[in-house]
Amino acid sequence: MAKRKVRPHALRWGTELRKFRNQAGKTQSWLARQMTCSNGLVCGFEQGTHWPSKAMAAELDKLVQANGDLFGLWLRLSEKRAYPEWMSERVQAEPKATLVREFEPVGLSGLLQTEAYARTMLKAGNSFAASREIDELVEGRMRRQAIWEGPASPRMVAIYNEMVLTVPTGGARVMSDQLNRLIEMVEADTIRLHVIPADTEHHPFISSFTLLSFSDQPDALYVEDAVSGRMITEVEHVQRMDRVFSELLGVALSPEKSLKALYEYRRTFDHGT
Repeated sequence: MAKRKVRPHALRWGTELRKFRNQAGKTQSWLARQMTCSNGLVCGFEQGTHWPSKAMAAELDKLVQANGDLFGLWLRLSEKRAYPEWMSERVQAEPKATLVREFEPVGLSGLLQTEAYARTMLKAGNSFAASREIDELVEGRMRRQAIWEGPASPRMVAIYNEMVLTVPTGGARVMSDQLNRLIEMVEADTIRLHVIPADTEHHPFISSFTLLSFSDQPDALYVEDAVSGRMITEVEHVQRMDRVFSELLGVALSPEKSLKALYEYRRTFDHGT
């Protein structure tokens, strides 16, 4: 059997587990008995070769009397695992934004996805990942959507190619539920959505990008490709993409016509379920 690799995030958490366990005067064997698991698993936690589930992390926190510190660290480290390291700057910026403007030509924004749609997309992009890893990625993506809760949530203007909304990603039921989610967010005035019709002849050719506006600092631009992403604050680049966003709005349907289109797309998928 291949030896498990030590993972940095797991080793950091395991080191803290060992510290709290020693402070509490407990042994690995005692923890294993309380958790109804093997000594080897507890040892793996502490050595950074195994990563506990959320429920196990919470239980271990109680058993070693960490008063929430160990579980809190698990949550923070899990958050980092839920998206690539190069995306962390954007994820940290999202809750501070007052306005999010986003163009996505091939898929819905992670901020708007249902759990089933997110799972489909994440499986497609991580075909060799274990189901547990996919679960963690999905959970992390859902946690990002906490920015919509509370009175300080940002406004969002999203532009999508029609194809994004008509391709049966995950199947008819998944897409029907996803479109229903978008309709609810539009009608609740949480987001403003624009659809670029498939027959648009003069479509500005551009890949996905996001503009983030803040109350206390200049706008920022986030761009991403298949292997990396970065935040850009140089004024000339931000202003250029601001103009591109306006050009995209110019070829997109109005909010009212876009909402009507969402209902039409949803009916199509409802008939296919």
